[in-house]
Amino acid sequence: MTDDYIRIAVAAGAHGLTGRLKVLVISDIRERFDQGKSVFIKTKTGFREFTILNFIEQKGRSGLLQLEGIGDRDAALSLKGSDICIERAEAERTRGALDEGSYYYFDVIGCAAYCGDRLLGTVTDILEAGSGEILIISNDEGRQFMVPFVESMVDTKDIRNRRLDINPVEGLFEV
Repeated sequence: MTDDYIRIAVAAGAHGLTGRLKVLVISDIRERFDQGKSVFIKTKTGFREFTILNFIEQKGRSGLLQLEGIGDRDAALSLKGSDICIERAEAERTRGALDEGSYYYFDVIGCAAYCGDRLLGTVTDILEAGSGEILIISNDEGRQFMVPFVESMVDTKDIRNRRLDINPVEGLFEV
């Protein structure tokens, strides 16, 4: 994915015969899915813009999304697994909607993660777990560390400098 687009959902499949997509929602900002808003879907040749016709929230982080130009089940199925994105500029315009101490995933991914003075690696992904997010930290040796993204373990005070300080509980990993 290029830095110009930010993932807000993933197409999980089709729902019905009219082209409605089942989606896994990543964004906490519900207004991103309002009727008339634009989203972009990554295709083999780049990003294609779509207008939202309808969005219905489902349980948990799932929803049903109807996009202009996706009119049948086959078209919806062809998008299964695709990232649904907004432009980075749109994400920056809505930064004020975030809760205090909250960050976009793209703020965290790519940060250097330190345990004391030792570089553990770089945050390469964030997993959604039942109890919260898990940071995936990868180092140059191919090792990965999984760290719960909780205030008691991850200090974000220096995130503007692309640095996170990890304070692991005893036994989380060998440093």
